[in-house]
Amino acid sequence: MNKPGRIVRTILGVGMVGFGLSGCVKDQVIGGPIAQIGFQHLSKVRLNVASINIKSNYKGPIDAPNVEQRFSTPPEQAMFNWAMTRLVAVGGPENTGIANFVIQDGSVIETRLQKTKGFKGMFAYEPTTRYDATAKATMSITKDKSGATGTIRVTSKRSIEVSENATLAQREQAWMELVEKLMADFNTQMDVQIKGYMSRWVAKP
Repeated sequence: MNKPGRIVRTILGVGMVGFGLSGCVKDQVIGGPIAQIGFQHLSKVRLNVASINIKSNYKGPIDAPNVEQRFSTPPEQAMFNWAMTRLVAVGGPENTGIANFVIQDGSVIETRLQKTKGFKGMFAYEPTTRYDATAKATMSITKDKSGATGTIRVTSKRSIEVSENATLAQREQAWMELVEKLMADFNTQMDVQIKGYMSRWVAKP
């Protein structure tokens, strides 16, 4: 039995960035049966802020090579779900701080791969398509009454190759696994960055 795909690489990037982010909330249009990437099993990130704003600055094209619009849960929606599920504002009435979670990139790029030519290529099923997914977001805290501010940035990248004989169901399963692994990386790096650079705003359980 041929497997639908295999994860071939992971690239992670994190770092401190500047301030002044802006954007508007963007609704996702998802067709067909919806399989959601869930984060309910993870602990809440309790922030000592008055409110949390979740926005998207990503405006992905609907044409090739971008194909995230074909995913039941594209990276942009998965990041939105992550923030909605994990981030919680627990600041009291005297708190003025605001946390801003801003999605910067949620793309999936499809690349056609060359098959082995000649007699050998006629008798072997090979990966013919690669999907490169990116999840990139920043989180900043501003308007704290103490005057303190902070911003973190996380970028997670994953790729998967899909065989030419994969069925539609197998291809969709490969896409789901791609986003699951992408978001597992994203979640891990967010936890590291929040603990490392935003610990002053994290409320104790």
